[in-house]
This record gives sequence, structure tokens and C-alpha cells, in this order.
Amino acid sequence: MMNKDPNDFMFHVDLRKYLDVIARQKAFIIVFSLAAIVASTLLTYAVSERYDTETTIFYRPQESSLLRQKNTEAFGAPVPNAPFKVIQQTLRDIVKSEVILRPLVQELGLDAEESTQESTQESIWYRRQFYNARAAVHNALSNTWMLLKYGRMIDEDPTDRAINRLRENLDIRATKDSYVYVLKVRDKDAERAARTVDAIGSALVHWLKAQDQNPAERRTLQLETQLAEKEGQITRLHEQRQDLLNAYNVVSVSEEREEGVRNVYALEEENAQLNAQIAAKRRKIASLEKEMQKKKNGYIQPQDYKRMASEKLFEEVELQGLLARVASIRSSMLAMKGKLLDMPTLQKQLDELNLKIEAGTREYQHLKDMYLEASAQALSPEVETRVLHAAVVPVKPVYPIKIYHVGSTAFLSLLLSMGLVYMLAYFNIRIFFASQGLKGRRGTDGNFELENTNYVR
Repeated sequence: MMNKDPNDFMFHVDLRKYLDVIARQKAFIIVFSLAAIVASTLLTYAVSERYDTETTIFYRPQESSLLRQKNTEAFGAPVPNAPFKVIQQTLRDIVKSEVILRPLVQELGLDAEESTQESTQESIWYRRQFYNARAAVHNALSNTWMLLKYGRMIDEDPTDRAINRLRENLDIRATKDSYVYVLKVRDKDAERAARTVDAIGSALVHWLKAQDQNPAERRTLQLETQLAEKEGQITRLHEQRQDLLNAYNVVSVSEEREEGVRNVYALEEENAQLNAQIAAKRRKIASLEKEMQKKKNGYIQPQDYKRMASEKLFEEVELQGLLARVASIRSSMLAMKGKLLDMPTLQKQLDELNLKIEAGTREYQHLKDMYLEASAQALSPEVETRVLHAAVVPVKPVYPIKIYHVGSTAFLSLLLSMGLVYMLAYFNIRIFFASQGLKGRRGTDGNFELENTNYVR
């Protein structure tokens, strides 16, 4: 054998020698690839077919007219609206949550064993046996994996297992940036997939409407309680105000003050007039007494004396009446002045009550507006959501696609078999015929016939 420079391999590669190795082992490559293709084909028939079915949900926020202007701000700026990506992720989290899936799994009976459902629905005996055998293998593999993972067997709830399986085969997505969302379910049974996606779509729409209306309804109930409490508070303040006016025996402080001032002024005038009349009566009585004293010292007719005595007595009686009237007027004046002095205190108390009543009335009106707004929101939701169409039972399965599996298996098996040929040639391992090994690889005398040993290596 000739000694060659190893560096020549980097620049002088003879592809015909490599292809000659593959040509000599084409039988191995063909057998290996055919075996892989047959196995892949059989596996596609062994694996259960999957069907995709979908329904369309329309979900759009609506603008509502508010009785009160309100803005939600953060750091002094209005809060931006949620983008479509956030809405889509929110809907995906909701539709995969326990609140949606658990009632539906129990209602549709998805927690029953699938092997039992398939075997009972299948009428051909050997297919029933196939389904039962496949289920037994699947359970054995699951139990083995559980034992390796946890170190012990754990009894999993069938409902939880069905929920997890449905969650993995459930998705909702938006058609670009729009209010139309596509809800998709994948299942082994086409009819069951259609029933499941319809039930999930209806449950999601019902839940979204309930979540949109429930806050407004709860807010309405809270506001009804607050309105009743505020109305009772205002009523009690009015009662306190009326009791205070009744205690002072007034209707209006301003009118009572004006009337009191007029009455005091009138009583003072009347008192002055009475004092003048009293003074005149006293002067007249004094004059009669003086006249009677003069007549007493001299001769006077009895009739004159009697007349003057009678006149004096009459004047004294009138004087006593005037004095009694003056005393009564002074008493009334003192009472009125005392009442007028109490008016500032009464006015202060009334002002405080009036302020409380006014503040309570404003709060009541504010609560009333909020109540009307919450009632309007409860009757007219802020979002429009509905199922646009029912799911259609699919006819064609989406998995497995046999041409894809068989084609990928053929491609990979060709690559793997050719790699094995080169590897076995590199390690000088015989294939098929022990006497010949790799055809042409060794001669009868045990020496290499090919001079490309370094190239193969």
C-alpha cells in the first residue's frame, strides 16, 4: 500500500468511493428503510385519530352612557385600554379554568374511561379487542411512569384526569386583531368534540355575561342599603330640627326675630303711653285731693264733695288698671327680650342641622346617581358576547396524517441506514455475509482491496 499524505484528504475527496460503499450496501439500506416504513404505517393505524372542531365567539366591549363623568387614572394619566393580546390571554385562562371545565366534564361524562367508551361503541369484535389491548398497554405505561416519577402508585381522580386532558386539547385564539375568537377542541371522537366545543362556548359566554352583570348587581344592592341609611339619617335630622323649633315655640327664626322686635317696639310705645296716662291720672288725683282738702276747711256742698270723692275713686281705679297693664307689658317685654336673646343660639343650632341636612341631601343625590348608573349597567352590559355558530362535526381527522409520518420515517430511515453503513464500514464490521463482509471491503487474503481506507475514515 502506498503511503499518502494525510493532508491530501482535505483537498482530494473522491465521492465515487463513498457512493460505492452505499451501492454495495443498498440491500441493507432498502430493508432497513422498508422495515421502518412498515412499522410507521402500522403505528399510524394503532394511534387513535384526532378530530379538530371549532366554534366562533364574538366578544366586543361596548360604550355606555354614564350619569356621572369618571376617569380612571394611574400616575396622573388615563389608564390605557387592554390590548387584544391581553384580552385573548384572559379568555384563554378563563376557558381553561376549573370554573368552566369541571362542570362540563361532569355534565358531558368526559371523566368516563375512554377504552370503555370505544369498546362499547365498536361493533366489530377484533377492533374491540384492539381498543382494550391498547388501553391496557397505555395504563401499564402510565403506571410505570408514575412509579418511576413518584416512587409509588397514586390514585388519580378520573375527573381531574379528564380536565387536564381537555385543557391540553383546548385553545382559543383571535383572528388577528379583531373581536372574533375561535374556540377549538381536539378529541378522538368527532361528535364528542363538537358537543364539547359547543358546551364550552355556551359556558364561556354565560360566564362572561355573568361577570359583566354581577358587579353591577352587587353594586346596586349595596347602593340600595346605603340609600336607605342615608334617607333615614336625613329624616332624623329633619325631626331634630322640628323638635328644636317646637321647643322654642317658633316656626322661623328670622320671622320670629322680626316679629319680636316689632312687638317689643310696640310694647315700649304702649308702655310709654301708659306711663304718660298714669302720670296724668296721678296729677289729677293729686289735684282732686288738694281741692277736697281746701273744700274741707271751708263750707262745701255735700253734693260737690261727693262728686269729687266719686271722681277721685274712679281715677284711682283707672290708675290701678293702668299700673296693672304697665306691669303686664313690662313682663311681656322681658319675656320677648329673653326670647330674642335666645334666637342667636337657636339660629346656630338650626344652621348646624341645616348644613348636615344639605350635606346628607347631596350625598343622597350622589348615591342616587350611582344607583341609577349601576342599574343601567346591570340591564345593559358593557360587553357584547355571543356564539356566532354551532360547531360542525368534522369528517376528516387532523392526526395522524399518514403521508407525513411515512414520508418523515422514510427520510429519517434512509439517513440512519446510510449512517450505519458508513459507521460499520469505518469499524470494519461485517454485514449479512460473514465471508464477504462489506463487499469488496476485504479480499480473500485478508488484505484491503480498496485504497480509500483513509478516505472512509
